[in-house]
Amino acid sequence: MPLAPANQAQLIRSSQKDEYYQTFLRNNANEAFQTLAGSKRWLDWRKEIELLSDLVYYGLTTFSGTYQTLGEEYVSIIQVDPTKHKIPSRARRSFFVLCHALLPYLLDKVLVCLENELERGQESGSGVRRRQAAAGPWSLESWLRRWMQRAVGLLSEPQRRACLPAVFVLQQGLTLLHRLHVALFYISGSFYHVSKRMAGITYLRVMGLNSNDRTIRSSYRLLGALSLLQLVITVCLQLNNFRQRQRARQEWKLYRNLSPQRTQSSSPKAARCILCLEERRHSTSTPCGHLFCWECITEWCNTKAECPLCREKFQPHRLVYLRNYS
Repeated sequence: MPLAPANQAQLIRSSQKDEYYQTFLRNNANEAFQTLAGSKRWLDWRKEIELLSDLVYYGLTTFSGTYQTLGEEYVSIIQVDPTKHKIPSRARRSFFVLCHALLPYLLDKVLVCLENELERGQESGSGVRRRQAAAGPWSLESWLRRWMQRAVGLLSEPQRRACLPAVFVLQQGLTLLHRLHVALFYISGSFYHVSKRMAGITYLRVMGLNSNDRTIRSSYRLLGALSLLQLVITVCLQLNNFRQRQRARQEWKLYRNLSPQRTQSSSPKAARCILCLEERRHSTSTPCGHLFCWECITEWCNTKAECPLCREKFQPHRLVYLRNYS
């Protein structure tokens, strides 16, 4: 049976199936680590656990001798190199796994640490030291923060203020770049992930030609054109609202960086957050009335939309940030 290029629908179904199994593996790894190490350490290492889960999944499928992920096996497609006659080499598959799982993690860590260090001049020193202690001396975040401190320390204050909007623009630009790549995939049908484009991995299907293949590709080309139009409109709106977003970020920093001296003077015995086991900062209430740090409870709700104390279910948007509350 002659092999034919996989169409957009098959690649999307394959990716959705892989995402389902990856989410299942991440949730089980998170629950196991939280049970063994506790909620505080789980909050500190949640992203690393998810990274390790993704590396294990692709290591046992793409990198191993099976050559197929569970999603690719589900839709009967196989990976091929740019020649379209051979299975990708182990080096090419290794490069894909690193670009797909490790590169987004490192990029996110670097941008977040850089943004935090650029904003550090407007924060209190005690708050910075507290976050450094919470991250742990051996974590990647602590190592990146020390490296960023040395790099940002070489910049003057005006240069820091100029770099901060540039970091925000870069973060938004990466999101828009991903949307542009998806729109181009709808039109061409070649690469659904940026990592596969970087590694030069495409797909062939083993079921032969389908009578509906031409219709499927035409409908996805129309979707790609509409996606490009939507992307252009989004870029125009973001450029128009950039100043308003910057003003909103400045107002949020004023509320976020409440004075710790005022909190300590108002109550001789400061309340503690049960998630991080430290003095509660930026108190936030759940719908059931329990109080936590804003950072702790939002990180918790990213995985479990329930109260850590009474297990009452709620949507994350129902969290109430308590301003001027000690």
